[in-house]
Amino acid sequence: MSNLKKILLSLMIMGTTASWAKEFKIMTYNIYGARLTNGQKLGESIKPYAPDFVSLQEVDKFTKRSNFKDITSDIAKELGYDYYYFKKSRDYDGGEYGISFISKYPLEKIYTYELPSLGVEKRQILIAELAKKSFGKKMLIINTHLDFKPDIKPEEMKSLEMITKFFKKDDLKFLSGDLNFLPTTTYYNEITKNWRDTYIEYNPDGKRTLSDPRIDYIFGSQSKKWKVKNSYFINDATQDWTKLSDHLPYMTILDIK
Repeated sequence: MSNLKKILLSLMIMGTTASWAKEFKIMTYNIYGARLTNGQKLGESIKPYAPDFVSLQEVDKFTKRSNFKDITSDIAKELGYDYYYFKKSRDYDGGEYGISFISKYPLEKIYTYELPSLGVEKRQILIAELAKKSFGKKMLIINTHLDFKPDIKPEEMKSLEMITKFFKKDDLKFLSGDLNFLPTTTYYNEITKNWRDTYIEYNPDGKRTLSDPRIDYIFGSQSKKWKVKNSYFINDATQDWTKLSDHLPYMTILDIK
């Protein structure tokens, strides 16, 4: 084979390999119990951004303040997605309160763990294992809502690290949620020893500034199987987002290789 043919064949193989990358959109959103709105409106607001997976925190299920609605189910219905799951953190207002997720893709397994907690709210970890056929590899999306109280934070962070290490090192993992710490804290320094911050991957100038108010994150495992295409907090002019929650939804768009 001539050198020219070898070069052309190599370029063709490289092009084929690049085309295997598949886009995957993850959103994390603390919805403030949907006390300012309802599941249908939240779903309508999320839908234009077409997330493939949504991690939700501060979620009501059949509470009086949410008009006895299953908020996760209502959002999933509006998105047209069949896969969702709610995990209770506590009984509240005649119903339940906790965290949940919604997935466009089918699931292989769901894992739940309870973190060390103070008070009546038992902080949870909720892990969705996506069906391998969707991306050709094992992928885990972790959702949690950590406590803000300094008395429990070190123990909580240690448990989170231990639980995520239960899974194989080469598994593709993403950690999402309201972690209740700023990028200027030692907690952030510790977690980014093992996890890549998707916001910083796309916005490198935003790292560790005193004006950075982030407590909602999507981290990815230390793997070359993914890269960030875009990453942003949704705060456009389509609506007044402050009327939906006291948090903004955070979105990251990934290429899964």
